[in-house]
Order: sequence, then structure tokens, then C-alpha cells
Amino acid sequence: MDPVDSTRLRSFIRSTLGCGCPDDVLNFIDCTHTEIGEEQVTRISRIDVGGRLLVYVLDAAPNPHWAISALPAIVAAGLVERDGLGFNRLRVVVAADDPEAIQQDVERCYADCAPADSNLHLHVVEAGELPFA
Repeated sequence: MDPVDSTRLRSFIRSTLGCGCPDDVLNFIDCTHTEIGEEQVTRISRIDVGGRLLVYVLDAAPNPHWAISALPAIVAAGLVERDGLGFNRLRVVVAADDPEAIQQDVERCYADCAPADSNLHLHVVEAGELPFA
């Protein structure tokens, strides 16, 4: 990853997600992408921040309603990975062109599928805030 990408990722983690991780945790950031779906492809990104913070990003911009229906599986997979690999926190990010339009649906779906867990957080952001294209 080139320095520009790393800088954008750090800014996203600190500013957009509000992470208060120590600076040394941000020295290692690994970001990978997976695409799911057939007719409407949706990208899911996984960001490992220093082995302590795990971030799953669901890009809902192409098809917000399909992406919302995928949210329970994303949360479940993230929790399994967080707990299995010993991460401290999981942040699930849903990115959309118009986050306000889907905010309530996302929050309702999240409330139905996510356990009460102080180390699990949901963020709904504008797709333009994502640090990768």
C-alpha cells in the first residue's frame, strides 16, 4: 500500500470512525477487498488495524437494500473473526451515496442481528468518505 493510501486509511480510522487507538497501533494497517453478489456486485472491505481493531466495510452504494439484507451475515462473520483472532473491537461500516436515506433501515437491521456488545460498533457513512476507490 502506498503512503497516500495509508494516510487516507489512518484519517478514516481516526476521523470518520473516531478510533482512539494509540498511534503505534496505526503503524500496521492491512486492507483487503472481496466482492459478493451476481447481478449487483457489492464490495466488502476488511481492515486490520494493528491486530487490535477489525473494520468491516460494506459498500452499499450500488444496491442499498440488498446490502442491508447482507448486514446480518457481515456482522456475524466479523464477530467470529474478531473473537477468533483476538481483536479488541469490531467496527461495521455501511457506506452509501445517501446515508440518511438508509440510516433507519440499517440501524433496525443491526439492532435485530447484533448482540449487545460494547466492543461492536456500527457506522453509516457517505460512500465518498471511504479511503479507497
